[in-house]
Amino acid sequence: MGTESSKNWKEQRNVLKNWIRQEWGTLAYTTIGTIIMSFAIIALTAPYKFASTGLTGIALITHYAWGISPAWVLALGNPLLLMWGWRVLSPRFVLWTLYVTVLNTLSIMFFELFHYPVLHNTFLAAILGGVLGGLGMGLVFRGGGSTGGTDVIVMAARKKYGVDVGMYSFYINIAVLIASWFVVDIEQLLMGGVLLYVESLTIDSVLKSFDRRKQLLIITQRPEEIKRFIIENLDRSATLIDARGAYSGQPKNMIMVILTRRQAMELKRFVVSIDPQTFIVLSDVSEVVGYGFKHWKNI
Repeated sequence: MGTESSKNWKEQRNVLKNWIRQEWGTLAYTTIGTIIMSFAIIALTAPYKFASTGLTGIALITHYAWGISPAWVLALGNPLLLMWGWRVLSPRFVLWTLYVTVLNTLSIMFFELFHYPVLHNTFLAAILGGVLGGLGMGLVFRGGGSTGGTDVIVMAARKKYGVDVGMYSFYINIAVLIASWFVVDIEQLLMGGVLLYVESLTIDSVLKSFDRRKQLLIITQRPEEIKRFIIENLDRSATLIDARGAYSGQPKNMIMVILTRRQAMELKRFVVSIDPQTFIVLSDVSEVVGYGFKHWKNI
C-alpha cells in the first residue's frame, strides 16, 4: 500500500514539474504584463477620463459616472463571462483568465492608493497610456494568457455560434465607445481613440519583437567554411541550396539561414573576412516556427 502511494506521489510530482516547466513563461509574462496594464489604467487613463473599449471600457464608464473602482467591475464581470462560456472554452484559457482577473483587480486596488502627477498635455498622456497599456497586454498575449472581457465573449461566441471574431469584437467595442459618449466629452473620446491606436501598435510591436529574426541568403565560393561557422560558432543549422546564375549559367552555392540580429552581424563579419566577393541578401522575418525557434503549439 505504501509503495503504491509513493508511486502515485511521484507521478503527481512529475506532472506538477512538467506543468511548471511548460507554464512558467506564461506565469512570468502574464504577471508582469498585468501589473503594467493595471498601472496604465489607474495612472494614465482614469485621471484623464479617456474612453476605452471592452470590459475595461465599461469599468471606466462606471468609474466616471458613479465613482466605482474599475477593479470591482473587472472582478465581477470576467467571472460572469467565464461562467457563461466555460463549457466551450479550454480549461487553460479559463484558468489563466481567472489568474489575470484576480491579479488585475488586486493591482488596480494597490495603485489606487497612490497619487500620480497630472500631465497638462493630454495628448502626451494618451500616448504614454497607450504605450504602457499595449506593453502590458502584449506581454500577457505573448505568454499565451488572456485579459478576459471581450476575449471571453468572442472566443465563446465563435465556438457556440460560429461568428466572425474580428467583426464581433469590433461591434462590441464600438458599442462601448458610443456608451462612453454619455460620460465623457468629445475630446476625451477622441483622446481615448488615440490611446487605443497607440496601444494596438504597441501590442503588435511587442508580439513581433520576440519572434523577429534575420534571414540571410548567402551566395559564396566558400560554402564549407561558412557552414562550419554557422554550426560550430553560432550553434545554428542552415539550408544548402543548389543555384545557378541567370547570366553566366554557372552553378552557385547558396546558403539560407535564420538568425538573431546579433548572430546575423557575427556571420556577416565572418563572411566578409574570408570572402569579400560573397553576395548576401539580408531580410527581416517576423516569425519563425520550427525546431530551434518558436514551437508550433505557441502559434
